Amino acid sequence: MEKIDVFGYIERAGNVLDENRGGFMRAAEKLSEYLQNTFGEIDATIGVTYRVKTSDSLKEKIIRNSLYKNHSAEEIVFEVHDIIGVRIECRFFKDEHELYSRIRETFCVDLGDGYFSPVGKKTIRLKLDTPQPEKQRNGFDIYRIDGDVAYAGETYKFELQIKSLVNSFWSEIEHKLIYKNVTFNQTDNLMKDMLNSIHESLTGVDHQLNLIFDRVAGNTIDGQFAQLEKLLSLGINEIYTAIVKSKIGIPVSITEYSDAIVKYLFTGSSYRSAKTDVVPLECVIRAAVKGGAAPEPDDEESKYSGIFINLMEWLRHVDYASIAIGEKHALAEYRSTAIENAVADVFLKNMNDDFYLNTFFHIFFSLERGNDDEDFADYIHYYTERIMSGKTQERMYRTLAALVDTPAHKLPLEKTIERLASIND
Repeated sequence: MEKIDVFGYIERAGNVLDENRGGFMRAAEKLSEYLQNTFGEIDATIGVTYRVKTSDSLKEKIIRNSLYKNHSAEEIVFEVHDIIGVRIECRFFKDEHELYSRIRETFCVDLGDGYFSPVGKKTIRLKLDTPQPEKQRNGFDIYRIDGDVAYAGETYKFELQIKSLVNSFWSEIEHKLIYKNVTFNQTDNLMKDMLNSIHESLTGVDHQLNLIFDRVAGNTIDGQFAQLEKLLSLGINEIYTAIVKSKIGIPVSITEYSDAIVKYLFTGSSYRSAKTDVVPLECVIRAAVKGGAAPEPDDEESKYSGIFINLMEWLRHVDYASIAIGEKHALAEYRSTAIENAVADVFLKNMNDDFYLNTFFHIFFSLERGNDDEDFADYIHYYTERIMSGKTQERMYRTLAALVDTPAHKLPLEKTIERLASIND
């Protein structure tokens, strides 16, 4: 059966983008380098990132917005305003306005038609005649500016966004849960209410981050870690509570499970494992506290700096839409030491029968870096170390007996681990 013309159109457009991808990438690199050099030294600035749309993403946009009606397939690639997307990231909501003001001061040469360029650099233009921030369809504000950059005789359009840590985090969540997931009904009031609730919570997180940033300088490293654990637990709890409710239709409390996961992330996660190339999370934290290169885990220097950057960057790349809440886990047979095997058997026996334990591991596996079997092995090693470390064989037997008698939904909780760890002869 013959396809309608639009399918041929989007294929041609995708091919044109791929054929010109090198030019788009070099133009994006040139643009981001200029923005980094110009605005990177501002205290509020975290960094500059960029991306060039994939051909599949362009095809989706053409269909979604009926762009094939206005331009030829050969023209559309150079007409879409956000083939290049550039983002200047900053710490807090209030910093977005500061950066926008600095951009207006820098792009001060009026070129007409609403476009402005920096002094002596007409190859980069921004359209600054529209009010900022603009209102998105979801009702929230965003600093989003159209522009173009000239490179090697071609002009490439781009979209510049200014986003705080929390707004960057939020946009990733919304993008993955809604924009890229056609199974969600965007007119669903329940979904809108949950997303609004998440955004309100993140707004509160931004305020807390700001307060901590301003006041934490005199705190000890341990005090800073405690505050970070609370903030990270709050974020995980808010996001995953909404995901669980969207999957099963029932609100449940996962606060204690969020706390337990955060404890693991800070003390036993794959970031500490030599089998990955990822810098250990504790080293990342201490590097951010110091404001320099990643130190050894026992380095206790306490200059508070960009800690939130690392944590939020890590969290916002989780694929939330793929979390299969309510589905059974299928893990390979666990093989390790005798005591770890015994601990693993307790979890494996209950993992697909208890809702809370099942949900805990869905969240846990989505946050860890390896495959599910590797993550489970890391967790069992961590759990066994926590409850068995330094014990005699008799104490281990008594601890294992208490573990077997523990209700399944309480197994991963921090208070359970502490209770088991304290068992004596």
